[in-house]
Amino acid sequence: MPYLDELRERLRLEAGDVIMEDWYDDLVEYLKNIEKSGAVDYAGYIHSHLIPDKDAFYNLGIVNLRLKQVYSVYGYFSYIKTGSMLIHNIQTDVVNAEEVNAKRGNFSEDLRLQGKRVLKDEDPVHIASFYDYAKSQIEQAVRDALLNLGIPVKPKILGYQVDYYAPAMADVFSPNLIVQDSGRIRVKIIGDADFYSYLKHKPSGVPTEILGLLNAGNPLTKDSWYEFDFTVVKDDEINVKVAPTVTITVIIYNIPEA
Repeated sequence: MPYLDELRERLRLEAGDVIMEDWYDDLVEYLKNIEKSGAVDYAGYIHSHLIPDKDAFYNLGIVNLRLKQVYSVYGYFSYIKTGSMLIHNIQTDVVNAEEVNAKRGNFSEDLRLQGKRVLKDEDPVHIASFYDYAKSQIEQAVRDALLNLGIPVKPKILGYQVDYYAPAMADVFSPNLIVQDSGRIRVKIIGDADFYSYLKHKPSGVPTEILGLLNAGNPLTKDSWYEFDFTVVKDDEINVKVAPTVTITVIIYNIPEA
């Protein structure tokens, strides 16, 4: 049986060529080969391997024109992205999914949840790997217990600047300071010249930053300490600004309250 490229050459006509009976025979043979002997026939049946001529180049369907169902015995994928997945048997290098439902899972090297490695039987436990997190959780539990009992909790320093040259209306702290405990913050500040002091407050979950003057809008006198308390909740963001440009020392405390 002649190959398609041979038939294609025999079917090629130049100006003035006379069409003979064998030309029609070749045409019928060519069409039959396309319909019956190709990898996929006109009815959609596959008769051979489907092999792309370039690696990782072609798509099977697009976002808005998808295949409804795919039936296959085996599937080998480098990446899988899906909203949910029901797994019987799958082999792949990487699976990215919002939800995976499976009866069993065998992980030969590593398994992580929310970025943390899952411990297996006989795994060595390194206290240093979770010490900081555990310490912060215990400290928070102690603070909450003291507050619930009405026992004052020691204020903590959120941030400070000493002899800091503060340009007018620029943030003193970069980035904003994050409130660790609901209650109050205390701004303790002194400058080497008369100045105005501002508090920038971004409540947790609110996209807007609110800027307001301290000391009821009155200037702060040079070389004098001032303290201002301000109600906050956990995860609020705060910062300080001054005007005009002045050298300041400022300490921001977080005072927890029940």
